[in-house]
Amino acid sequence: MPEITKDEEQDKPENIKPVQTPEHITFSKESPPTPLTQAPETMEVHHHAHDPADPHHKKNWKSYFWEFLMLFLAVFCGFLAEYQLEHKIENDREKEFISNLLEDLAEDTIAITNTIAIYKESEIRNDTLLRLLCSPEVKNHGATLYQLGRMASRSGRLAIHDATIQQLKNSGGLRLIRKEKASKAIIEYYNRLVFIDYLQKIEDDEIMEYRKLATEVFHPVIFNDIIVEKDNSIIAPEGNPALLTYDPKVLYKLAGLVSYVRNTRLGLANAETEMKTAALDLIVLIKKEYHIE
Repeated sequence: MPEITKDEEQDKPENIKPVQTPEHITFSKESPPTPLTQAPETMEVHHHAHDPADPHHKKNWKSYFWEFLMLFLAVFCGFLAEYQLEHKIENDREKEFISNLLEDLAEDTIAITNTIAIYKESEIRNDTLLRLLCSPEVKNHGATLYQLGRMASRSGRLAIHDATIQQLKNSGGLRLIRKEKASKAIIEYYNRLVFIDYLQKIEDDEIMEYRKLATEVFHPVIFNDIIVEKDNSIIAPEGNPALLTYDPKVLYKLAGLVSYVRNTRLGLANAETEMKTAALDLIVLIKKEYHIE
């Protein structure tokens, strides 16, 4: 007889016990319990009227306003930051230009002083040369005439230190000079060079005419020998060398050219004296405007 297992023994009808319902669980006659297989009713979900996550949500004008305001503030703040940076850079450049300009002006005053001294010495020499050429005793002053005649064609040339102002002009940096008084004074100072350049061109033409006529009056070998190679200075020749001609018309014409050169250099000396004064005044003005000690 086959052996009955424990599981088969439990599956016999007489061994199955009824399930006892707990006493505290009761069922209503009107609403019987829902079978486990019945699907629960779908709950209705009400979306909030202002939920931005809702795909059907429509923004009102306030939402657009705040978004625009935030965007505007972001752009505006960026603009302010960029403006401040640019403003700082321009301030730094202005200070640098002003510092360099003050150095140029200080060097200009030295250069102008030296050039004026050269013009003053030239004025004295040319005045003497002019009178000797017109003197009845011209034949007695050969050595002096050769020395002064050779030096008459030499001149000083004012060299302004204009590197800073040229840089300002070429880069459009004059707008960086925000102090109106300083900017105006700077322009007026450098405009003085126009008249000085004009006089220097006149002097160049006069010297060219003088040199042409001087070759008819002075011996070229003597003119060459009185130049000292070491320092390019000019000394008086020995003795009393004769001129190539003592024709009064030629000597007077040469004296006339010397007079023109003398007076043009006198004009240059006066113009540069005024420019030196303007340079000193400009230095004082710039230091005052920019609070520089």
